[in-house]
Amino acid sequence: MYSVAVRRTAAAILAAACAFTTLSCASDDAAPVVVVGGNSTTESVLLAEIYSQALDRAGADSTVSTGSATPLADLDAGRIAVLPARNGALVDRWNPASPARTPDEVVAAVNSALPQGISVSDAADGTDLRLRAPGGAPEGAARSQSIVALYRSGIFDRQQLKKLNYVAGELTTEGLIESINQIESGTSPADAARSWLDAHGL
Repeated sequence: MYSVAVRRTAAAILAAACAFTTLSCASDDAAPVVVVGGNSTTESVLLAEIYSQALDRAGADSTVSTGSATPLADLDAGRIAVLPARNGALVDRWNPASPARTPDEVVAAVNSALPQGISVSDAADGTDLRLRAPGGAPEGAARSQSIVALYRSGIFDRQQLKKLNYVAGELTTEGLIESINQIESGTSPADAARSWLDAHGL
């Protein structure tokens, strides 16, 4: 016969196990919540909302967690599952000596430097923010800076992966600026992202 103390201890252990896992103990079919992260910049917050809502529309259950000072470390540690980022900045961080400058070169450099367990979506070519280098140097002197979505490998099905790439295909610098201006004028990031997704049929 188990004592009351033993039964209470067993119950506490079970409750802790349920809280620790990302799956609901109430249902074996419950999917984990996908956390889309970012830093505190308006662009990062907007992109996190765009990718989160796009994934929701593809059947995922996601939430947004922005404001982190170390979003790449959060992704690596599994505290978040998706991170929108500029691919040129990723090369600067992972392989600053890389000669990659053009969009194709930067894409290849990111793919070759990805940490284990991390994958990357298509690059949003319409968001390249390269600036002309001082002294009138050609655009190619600066590293291409296009938006990509980093994500934990193996967590998405084919439809969800396609959705990430569809977002990349529709993102443009002009569209981002318009949505950022909406946010700075008082629109919530979630509403601005929803409007952008609706306008692009995503």
